[in-house]
Amino acid sequence: MKAKFYLQHRPRLINKLLVAAITLLYAGWIGYVIWRDKCLDFYVYYLAAYGFAHKVDMYAVGDNTAIWASLAQELGIRNYTMPYLYPPLTALLVWPLTLFPPRWAAFIWLLATAMAFIASAWLLGKTFPRSSGTTLSLALLLFFVPPLTTLHAGQVNGFLLLAVVSAFCTFVRHQYLWTGISVATGVMLKIVPLAHLGYLVWRRCWQAVLASIAALFLLSLLAVPLIGVNGLISYVDNFLLLTGAKQLVTSGASQSVFSFFARLMVAEGRRWYLANIPGLAWWLGWGVSLIIAGLTMVLCWPRNGSERLLALEFALVTTAINLVMHHTWYHQLVLLLIPFFVVAEYALAEPRWRWMLLPTAMGYLATNVHGLFWHYLEFNPLLVSMPFYTSVMLWGFLAWMIVQEKKIEGSWCS
Repeated sequence: MKAKFYLQHRPRLINKLLVAAITLLYAGWIGYVIWRDKCLDFYVYYLAAYGFAHKVDMYAVGDNTAIWASLAQELGIRNYTMPYLYPPLTALLVWPLTLFPPRWAAFIWLLATAMAFIASAWLLGKTFPRSSGTTLSLALLLFFVPPLTTLHAGQVNGFLLLAVVSAFCTFVRHQYLWTGISVATGVMLKIVPLAHLGYLVWRRCWQAVLASIAALFLLSLLAVPLIGVNGLISYVDNFLLLTGAKQLVTSGASQSVFSFFARLMVAEGRRWYLANIPGLAWWLGWGVSLIIAGLTMVLCWPRNGSERLLALEFALVTTAINLVMHHTWYHQLVLLLIPFFVVAEYALAEPRWRWMLLPTAMGYLATNVHGLFWHYLEFNPLLVSMPFYTSVMLWGFLAWMIVQEKKIEGSWCS
């Protein structure tokens, strides 16, 4: 009887131990980050919220260094970045924190971000019936470096991940009302989930689409007391700036298709390059990105599908958006927790896909190594692109799984 009781409760015990380990890791890391006081991205949210609250249009300010410096001096902030490139909801979340001194506000923000990461992994693991799902998702989170990078910068990605994971979980369960609300929440934090909204349109999940549009409208209204109607108009006017569509980022911290080709074809610093042809990097970036987007649309052809197929498609879209953006900063790779989990979960459950586990583990390791040592790899555009290769691999694995599933379900011609 004792052995049976132990076996029944062992997964719960392991999960509690994993949560405790993650909590200790994040607590120590948050302490280090607060001690260094370099939450650059959080402080730009803080400055933006403070500026909006004092009737300054922070979208129109752009990178006007004089205004940013004046606000920073007034608030006693020494380390920050600019401009504010985020939707209104991010500033709205930070607005109450401006009642606290900047460093205390950063501490509260980082604690909430850490809890959002743990909640995301827990919710992700509960999506599937396997008892080991939560253990897998928590283990993936424990050793995943992008969340630590997010905490180091004070980025909004923890809340973004929670919104996208919530959309994923409700989508595979056909709870489309909550899917739409979750996607809209993510879009109002960072524009990345616009791809998921497009996927819902492509899938003709009209209930989710309408819920998302309604939620976007309501969340925009919630932001009016802070940024005003003119602020919303300014946000729309500066939308292209928010997308970064005019930038060609060569930094090893960016892991998009565009940045991969930019590192190979733009002469910069001490990095070696194939040829100094920025125009060709643009064309290759656009071409490959459009191919990935087009193939993703074909693979997600809007036919009836099982929960299993919907999970694979959602993970595919999540992987694709990181690839096709003009730049994808390393900390945004927290979204890869979803495809890593889906590929590993299905590979563990299905012997025919078991061969994917080793390369997936290697890609997971390479992504983490990059986050720790990318500065030392900048000299080599191929070595510093390891997370990019991992994203391509995950996209390929998910695409292959979708093709095989649709063959079994007959979804290509149904």
